[in-house]
Amino acid sequence: MKSLLGKRLPGILAVGLVALAVGAASAPASAADAHVSGLTAAQKKAKAREIKKCKRIKSASKRKACIKKVNRKYNRLANQPKGEKKIVNLGDNFYSPDAVDLKVNDSIEWRWANIGGFEPHDVTLTTGPTGVDRMKFKSETTADPGATFTRQFTTSGKYNFVCSLHFAMTMTVQVSR
Repeated sequence: MKSLLGKRLPGILAVGLVALAVGAASAPASAADAHVSGLTAAQKKAKAREIKKCKRIKSASKRKACIKKVNRKYNRLANQPKGEKKIVNLGDNFYSPDAVDLKVNDSIEWRWANIGGFEPHDVTLTTGPTGVDRMKFKSETTADPGATFTRQFTTSGKYNFVCSLHFAMTMTVQVSR
């Protein structure tokens, strides 16, 4: 057993080192590069374009300073305050309020507290601004009085919601800059 382990140990260690090297190579270059989750898709593309421009700079010190400046700029954008939260209650076939005005980055928390636990309801985006993924604005269908559903509005425009089980149960959200 001892001789077999002695023969295989170098191979096992080599495989481990290769796996470690591959993992390190695929990791982001810095913590600043890793933190882009708070950015919109357009901001991520803009950051990538700016980083690409920086990488064309011949001087290593100027290139590094440029990349650092871009990362700092987009980290500030990613960490901006998320805006105000508005509460919308679901009742027996109504949203209260059924019209809400928001600023970009504000959010809504829908609460099922007033439905009494008898009849299920949901929140479903029927129409919204171009580029908004409607499936991200679809809650579960539930009658649980403790249920909540929260979404942040990062794109300005008009959003129309309905309960998919009760088509008279509608709501409008207007988001402005």
